[in-house]
Amino acid sequence: MSYLNEIQKAVDYIENNLRSDLTIAEVAHQVNFSVHHFHRIFKTFVGESLGDYIRRRRLTNAAQLLRDNNYRIIDIASEYGFSSQESFTRAFQKMFGVTPGQYRRKNERLLLKEKPRLTSSILKHLEGGSFMKPRIVEKPSFTVVGLKCTSTLKENHIPELWNEFIPRIREIQNQANQNVTIGLCEFCMNPYDDEFTYMACTPVTNVKEVPDGMEVKTVSAQKYVVVTHKGSVETLGDAYDYIYAIWLPKSGYELAEADDFEWYDERFLGPDHEESEVDIYVPIQ
Repeated sequence: MSYLNEIQKAVDYIENNLRSDLTIAEVAHQVNFSVHHFHRIFKTFVGESLGDYIRRRRLTNAAQLLRDNNYRIIDIASEYGFSSQESFTRAFQKMFGVTPGQYRRKNERLLLKEKPRLTSSILKHLEGGSFMKPRIVEKPSFTVVGLKCTSTLKENHIPELWNEFIPRIREIQNQANQNVTIGLCEFCMNPYDDEFTYMACTPVTNVKEVPDGMEVKTVSAQKYVVVTHKGSVETLGDAYDYIYAIWLPKSGYELAEADDFEWYDERFLGPDHEESEVDIYVPIQ
């Protein structure tokens, strides 16, 4: 299976059905993916969640109707699935910075989001990434202690969390390895939700006292594909893209409904160091 071709099929299906009640299960079914698998792969290729993509495309088409026709705003809102003119206006203003009425009166073209044209050049770029050959690991259960936050990719509270956690790491008792920290992203059961829970933590041998504000989590035994990324953390996303878009389609595995995490040890020399190495663990089945 080519993920490039299948994702393009999914995007085409979405484009042809923007005025109907689309569900992620319906779109995933069109390309024979599980809902969880499709959500992760779609976000890798398109760069945003399915819900955000559909919303942007609907608002884009609605803006074009506002500019080119004299339809009532309430009718346009209804045509693209909004329950009221008020909810449509809020979404439109959030995306474009003006209300539908203001946009129509100004009659200025907005920078609209186009349907992505995915090409093989994207995959070729990913294949040249700074990471080592993937390996399969059966990792036993382990326990971590650390700080949690809820974030989105756009807001990105993760650097702030690490800045809070690192100075306090000595408060954690019974650390399994003082050179190891873990960035853990908890599995989300709701594929429509762009929010995720992230934990900056360290593994422990046992838990007695938990420092104020910190939490304990036990990660279940799981099979993972592990990729070692080398370089700045700014390019860490390339390794995830490689796993989802290049390695996974050829592997015979699927994503498992479990947490993924990044393993930082003595090989990690700093977030901007070109020789830093990070192990990325993605759950598979």
